[in-house]
Amino acid sequence: VSLTNSSSSSETSCKTTAKADIVLLVDGSWSIGRLNFKTIRSFIARMVSAFDIGPDRVQIGLAQYSGDPKTEWHLNAHPTKASLLEAVGNLPYKGGNTMTGMALNFILQNNFKPDVGLRPDARKIGVLITDGKSQDEIVVNSQNLRDSGIELYAIGVKNADENELRSIASDPDEIHMYNVDDFQFLLDIVDDLSVNLCNSVKGGGGLEAPTNLVTSEVTHHSFRATWTAPSGPVDKYRVTYVMVAGGPTHEVRYL
Repeated sequence: VSLTNSSSSSETSCKTTAKADIVLLVDGSWSIGRLNFKTIRSFIARMVSAFDIGPDRVQIGLAQYSGDPKTEWHLNAHPTKASLLEAVGNLPYKGGNTMTGMALNFILQNNFKPDVGLRPDARKIGVLITDGKSQDEIVVNSQNLRDSGIELYAIGVKNADENELRSIASDPDEIHMYNVDDFQFLLDIVDDLSVNLCNSVKGGGGLEAPTNLVTSEVTHHSFRATWTAPSGPVDKYRVTYVMVAGGPTHEVRYL
């Protein structure tokens, strides 16, 4: 008999009491265009909606870059989800070139700082969204972020360079790197990205497992299972078991 707890994939809600400081780094270069930038706003809104926003939970800051990076708001600027979503809806479109390396260095020097909301006991996560190949050096600047304990996600759209995205993103790439052919497909990956981000916020790369599984009152047709719950909130449990005589694996979900 095996036992796990699982999150419902149908609702992208990150249920955790963990603290995380997330900085979004958004490409605002001319190649994106105003219409596609509206899609980026919708994508960001869907992503941040998954989290419990607050000074003792998840904080989200945002910087936009093209030729020169600019902080749109710091980590501690929006202590409520409503305030944060309003800021996302009003995010202006910058325009310019694609200097991703400069922008990566900018968020390290300006956004991941205690005087603008960075907390010593929070996980540090950076999320890059870009549509093109950088016009400057990115390897050293992304490495400096990772060396500072910042977990990096890289999301590429349309003309983004996949090798460049891989060099920016933390390992493993399967979790931290996304590349889609057009802006409309961003909304197809937002739920999967939110789940991975949630696991990064929680730490340990996944859900905490229940422990001390005990079976009792075993008959030919039934048994009782008890266990110790994990410390964090749980959506549901999944119990899988196999008959001693063999046969298929059975699964039971407890809501």
